[in-house]
Amino acid sequence: MPDALIMDLFGVFTRFDNGLVPARLAKHCADPDAAAGDLAGLMARREVITGRVTLADLHERIVAEHGYARPYADFEEAWLTPYSDPMPGMAELVAPLATRYRLVLLSNVDAYYWRVVRAMQPELGLFDDVLLSCDLGLAKPDPEIFRRAGEAAGAPPPRCLFVDDTR
Repeated sequence: MPDALIMDLFGVFTRFDNGLVPARLAKHCADPDAAAGDLAGLMARREVITGRVTLADLHERIVAEHGYARPYADFEEAWLTPYSDPMPGMAELVAPLATRYRLVLLSNVDAYYWRVVRAMQPELGLFDDVLLSCDLGLAKPDPEIFRRAGEAAGAPPPRCLFVDDTR
């Protein structure tokens, strides 16, 4: 039996569609089809999830590279409009798990969208610690982020269970 649970956010507590934001942006670009291909997976790019670029930086880049024709406010709205929703049944599991285990949330997410998810999923406040790639400047699968998660869990690795949606 583990002493601590280290859990991912997306694919575990939150369903998501990484294609929605690129599609929202691409339709306002000079060549929507080319932009859609180039912007695929934008929200998961290391520079985004580790906080090395801002939304303003991304907006400027997409304007320059793809002829994005909307102002920053529209870009920000496209980014922050939810592309995820709570995974059915998971919210109800957090409270009972929190009474038995130390809970650590470990997620690759940008600071902007984290605020959206956090507002939609109050049960995430029950985690003992939250480690976000955007705050740490590190992203999974970097071994250092897992070392930090283990420290936050307060248990040796053999006593931690990591729950993720990636194989």
